[in-house]
Amino acid sequence: MFLSAQTTVLKVKVQTANVRSQPDTGAAVIKQVKLGTLLESKQKVGDWYEISVTNELGVSLTAYINVNVVDVVTGAAPAPVPEEVRPVTPPVAAVQPPRAESPVRDMSYAPVAVNRGGFKLMAAFANASLAVSDNMLDPYDEWKKPLSGFAGGLGFETGGTLGLEIDLMYLPKGIRYKGSDSGVDFDIKFMFTQISVPVLLKFNLPVQGINPYILGGGEIAYVAQAKYTWNVTDGSSSDSGEQDVKEDVNQIDYGLVFGGGIGLPLGGMNLIVEARYHMGMANLGKDPAPGDPTVKSNMFLILAGFKF
Repeated sequence: MFLSAQTTVLKVKVQTANVRSQPDTGAAVIKQVKLGTLLESKQKVGDWYEISVTNELGVSLTAYINVNVVDVVTGAAPAPVPEEVRPVTPPVAAVQPPRAESPVRDMSYAPVAVNRGGFKLMAAFANASLAVSDNMLDPYDEWKKPLSGFAGGLGFETGGTLGLEIDLMYLPKGIRYKGSDSGVDFDIKFMFTQISVPVLLKFNLPVQGINPYILGGGEIAYVAQAKYTWNVTDGSSSDSGEQDVKEDVNQIDYGLVFGGGIGLPLGGMNLIVEARYHMGMANLGKDPAPGDPTVKSNMFLILAGFKF
């Protein structure tokens, strides 16, 4: 390898060293290099060597690496320390046995979590409800409860600081009324099984070691199933049943989705913990007459999964 007189060859002396976009510890990390990697530098800027690296897209970038994480192999060496400020070694040190040197640790260069995108496998616990514009159900609010269930799905995200995520989700939406009135116990449910496609913008926050993020966007969903179930007990008699009401509701639902979460490195993948809120915008009532109430779905999700 031919080297000009101005070229300095450096060797990384720590397990993992950060290469930054500017000669500053607060600058963005654009690459990490391993122990023993050889690098070439044309010039030195303060406590930083200017080097050239190639990013994931194959583009050559000017970058900087700190003097504390490399050794000079050949080329220009650091300026010698003036004689008057060199530390004086006590004479007794000459007869002391050599001690093993402690490994050099780069304590100021914690790796920054980089969101590289990939496929997601998700499972979630959901609390769903319905928003009805008419006040005819207000007398029953004391018995109104969220409809709980399990959700899940697959997703893909592009990665980067601002990325795009597209999911395919199974979502159980609806509402539940459960309680007791005048000696009558009842449990009534309106359930809508939906196949939803959320399309989300995801902003990854630059935090070392973890990947916190916020997201927001919209969803469009197909109502695969809609049914009404009841279980009413009055003293010694009871009545229960189930009715398919899919023909009475619109089969297309849509709305807004927003939330946030955190990604934790786990081997070759990330553990994802996330919270989302789905706010329905479509009226699920089919062929409403003027003055009829609107019925819209809402859902809160606690989601966990893995990104590969």
